Amino acid sequence: MDLVACQMFVTTVDAGSITAAAARLGLSRPTLSRRLAALEDALGIALLHRTTRKLTPTPTGLRLYRRLQPLLREVDGVTEALHAERDGVVGRLVVSVPPAVADEVAVLLVHLMREHPHLETELRSEVGLTDLRDGEVEVALRAGRLDDPDLVQRRLGARPVRAVATPAYLREHGTPMAPEDLAVHALLLGLHPDGTPRTAWPLRDGRWLPVAGRLRTADQNATLAACLADGGIALLSEPTYASALDAGRLAFVLPDQVGTDIELHAVFARRTLQPARVRAFVDAAVAWFRR
Repeated sequence: MDLVACQMFVTTVDAGSITAAAARLGLSRPTLSRRLAALEDALGIALLHRTTRKLTPTPTGLRLYRRLQPLLREVDGVTEALHAERDGVVGRLVVSVPPAVADEVAVLLVHLMREHPHLETELRSEVGLTDLRDGEVEVALRAGRLDDPDLVQRRLGARPVRAVATPAYLREHGTPMAPEDLAVHALLLGLHPDGTPRTAWPLRDGRWLPVAGRLRTADQNATLAACLADGGIALLSEPTYASALDAGRLAFVLPDQVGTDIELHAVFARRTLQPARVRAFVDAAVAWFRR
């Protein structure tokens, strides 16, 4: 059944005439007459009595009118809700982020919800790459190079990635003086999103250094815990190591030679027709991380 034609039928019954209904709908009288006749033909039954003075529904038309009214009110409600999502920062926003920045984004979401009291958020701290074209996640933060041309990205900034170890570990095992010295140290390795170990560490001059280690994990917080337990040298991002470094619990290892700066991006699936909540979060994330 043609939903638009049904709306025209209900409006016509409410108005009491095709002329008045056409004016309400912004249509010409002949156009509305044709649409109503097409609806009757499609259903195979008359819905309206037409006379020179007035228009009334047939018994079948009256039954249809009474059944359509609540359905169309529901459609109107759904339409209004969708327009609210388009124009207002409302509804449920699901964000996927790497564990290294989950704490920061949680604070960002608190600020965003204070500004927009009808917004609900769900933060997912995930090591793997969520498919933004399938599922509930509307926006993700991702680090490093992005190879998917179908995704839209906004640059948030760059974060240092540096080698660190505890002072106690360095006292016991010695402080490396060159990248090659890392070969005799206990190295705490990360994992790629596909689960394979990271077997090379970046050098500041753009080269890569082959590495090996006995402990591997995709969770930087777990790597940090192992590092703080004097377990070896780890390559960590600034959000992960910053507080321990400031407290003197960690020290840089070869900071001028080992490490890189990782680009952080907000990523989403569509350039246009995004809900206002996605646009608001991305704009807030850009300002937050640049600040």
